[in-house]
Amino acid sequence: MKTKLFSLLIFASSLLTSCSVLKTNTSKTMEIYGAGVLHRPVIVDLEVSETKVTGNAMLKGLLIDAVKQNAVTDALRKSGADVLVEPRFEIKYSRGYTSIAVIGFPATYKNFRSIKEEDIKLLNVGITQKAEVYETLNVQQKKNHRH
Repeated sequence: MKTKLFSLLIFASSLLTSCSVLKTNTSKTMEIYGAGVLHRPVIVDLEVSETKVTGNAMLKGLLIDAVKQNAVTDALRKSGADVLVEPRFEIKYSRGYTSIAVIGFPATYKNFRSIKEEDIKLLNVGITQKAEVYETLNVQQKKNHRH
């Protein structure tokens, strides 16, 4: 019995000293909408600036939606805002490039809170709105392009 225990200890210690350790990282994500997910809505106030901001973007080709998204991203980056309210776009085409300028009111989210009974009245009247979310493409922009 002693020899079996001694052999087992030697085997276990050789495994511990001779093996390298492999570390992995895992993460879990979950969509907030879908079957089996209960999510209590969050209400937030939108603080809209009275001063407009502009953004610009230019890409080769006719990728209008991508150029619009990049122009909005530029405006938001310049202003430090979360969302652009009432954006207006000016689109120009020149020598195979699409150039877009956007102007709008920058706004930031303030006062995050769980939904309350008085907020439900606003939902029923239709006063609340949901912001459109776009993913900006990482496409190289051509700078100093002459029109």
